[in-house]
Amino acid sequence: MSLISLKKKRSLIRYTTIMGIIFTVIASFFIAQSSFFKPGGGFNELLEKLGIIGPIVFIFLQITQTIYPIIPMGLTNVIGNLVFGTWLGFLCNVTGMLIGSSINFYLGRRFGESVVKAFISDEQYEKYISKIGDSKAFERLIIIGFILPVFPDDLFCMISGMSKLTFKRFFILVLLCRPISLFVFTYAWAEIIRFASTLWG
Repeated sequence: MSLISLKKKRSLIRYTTIMGIIFTVIASFFIAQSSFFKPGGGFNELLEKLGIIGPIVFIFLQITQTIYPIIPMGLTNVIGNLVFGTWLGFLCNVTGMLIGSSINFYLGRRFGESVVKAFISDEQYEKYISKIGDSKAFERLIIIGFILPVFPDDLFCMISGMSKLTFKRFFILVLLCRPISLFVFTYAWAEIIRFASTLWG
């Protein structure tokens, strides 16, 4: 991989992330205050008109968010909960996450270093890639990463593709671990936003 190409990729991702954070802060404030996303609000009416197309479109959004979270901090997961309700929102979130995680795994397996290094520094890359030699230790690492929301779990999916982990084993780990943190994080933040919206009227 050329150094110039790598720098361009990292700069583009950094710029996109900054714009995503700005959008997230503004959108979070809007969602908390606006009645548009509340039950029975304008967004719900729009989704009712779309029928089954609404959840399908949202799942595709979640797939892209899992591959690269342009809108960071899990905001789209929370929107899924607020718009579709706790359980349908969770189903849409998990479906998009599982498909996106699988794509990330195959991106890592197919492109390896060239795709992973675009998202992290050389030092971080060496730190994580040094773990894949010990299969059991690496599995423990990604299990912790999938359960705890502080780890770059989408990146772990790509690095898993570079390891000796089979896709079947990887998918089982994702299925057992990632929905736990996804549900807890999403439900908690959705309830906080609902409570905040009652305070702001």
